[in-house]
Amino acid sequence: MEKQDDLTLMKARSYRRVLAAGFRLYTENFRRLFKASWQMVLLYAVSCGALATLTSIRLPEMTLALMQQFAAYQGFSMELLRQYGIALLEIFALLILAIATMSLASATILNKLKEHRQSGTITTPPHWLSASPALMGRTVKGVFLTLLVIMIPIVLFFALMLLADTVSPQFTMRHLVTVLCTFCLYCTLIVLLALPIMYVLMKYLMEAPCGFWSTLTKHYFQGLRHWGSLFLVFFVSTLVVQLAALVVMLPSHILNFANQQAQRGLLIGDPLGMPSYIMPLTFVTFMLCCFIEFYISQVTLVHNYYIYGSIETQEEERVQSSKFNDIK
Repeated sequence: MEKQDDLTLMKARSYRRVLAAGFRLYTENFRRLFKASWQMVLLYAVSCGALATLTSIRLPEMTLALMQQFAAYQGFSMELLRQYGIALLEIFALLILAIATMSLASATILNKLKEHRQSGTITTPPHWLSASPALMGRTVKGVFLTLLVIMIPIVLFFALMLLADTVSPQFTMRHLVTVLCTFCLYCTLIVLLALPIMYVLMKYLMEAPCGFWSTLTKHYFQGLRHWGSLFLVFFVSTLVVQLAALVVMLPSHILNFANQQAQRGLLIGDPLGMPSYIMPLTFVTFMLCCFIEFYISQVTLVHNYYIYGSIETQEEERVQSSKFNDIK
C-alpha cells in the first residue's frame, strides 16, 4: 500500500521525487504501456523512416543536381526547380505526419496515465486499440497548438528581419553575426518561457473537457509560478533522454553522415560508393531507431505527468491556506 501511495499523482513533490516517481512508474509498467502503444508507435516509426530516407538521400541528390546545373549553365531549369519544390513539399507533409503519429502514439500512453490517475494502477489493455479516439484527437490538437504558440514568436522574428532588409537592403548580411547571436538568445528565451506551456498542455489533456486557449490563458501564469521546478525536471529528464537517444540513434546518424559524404563526393567527381540497397537500408535503420527512441522519449511525458500533479496539489494547498488566513 505504501509503495502504491508513493506513485500517487496528486502529491506535492520536489523535482527529485518527481523524477524518481516518473522513472519508477514507467519502468514498472513498461510492458503494459508497450502493449497499449506499439501499433501506433510502429506507424510513427514508418513515417520517420520515410522522412529520413527522403531528407538523407533524395534531397541531397536534388541539391547536388541543382549545384551542378548552376555551375554548368549559371542558372536552373524550371523542371528541376519544380521537382525540388515537390520534394520539399513531400518532406513537409511527412514531417506533419510524423508529428501527428507521434501524438497519436503518445495518446495511448496518456490513456494509461489517466487510468493511473483515477485508479492508482495501470492495467494490461484488453485489445490493441484501447486509447480513447477523443483523447487521441485531443492530443494531436494539443501538440499542434503548442507548436503553433512556440513558432509564432520565431516567425515574428523572421518577419522583423525581412522588414529590416526591406527598409535597409542587405541589413541581415551586413550584421549577420549580430543577427545570429540575437536569434540564438531569442530562441533560448522562448524555450524558457515555453516551459509552463508543458504544464498547460498536460492539464488540457488530463482534464477534458476544456479548451486549449482558455486553459492557456487561465493557467500559464500558474505554471510560471513553478518555473524553477519545471526547469529542473525538464532539464534533467531531457538530458538523460537525449543521452540515451544519442546511443540508440547512432546507427542512423552514421548512415545519414555516409549518405551526405557520398553526395558531396559526387560534386567533385568521385563515384557514389554506396550500395544499391542504400534506400531500403536507410528506411529500415531509421524506422528501428525511431521505434526504440520513442519509448525512451516517453520518460519525459511521465515526468510531465507527475510535475502536473505536484503543481496541482501545491496550488490547491496554496488556495486552502489563503482561505484559512482570510478566515483568521
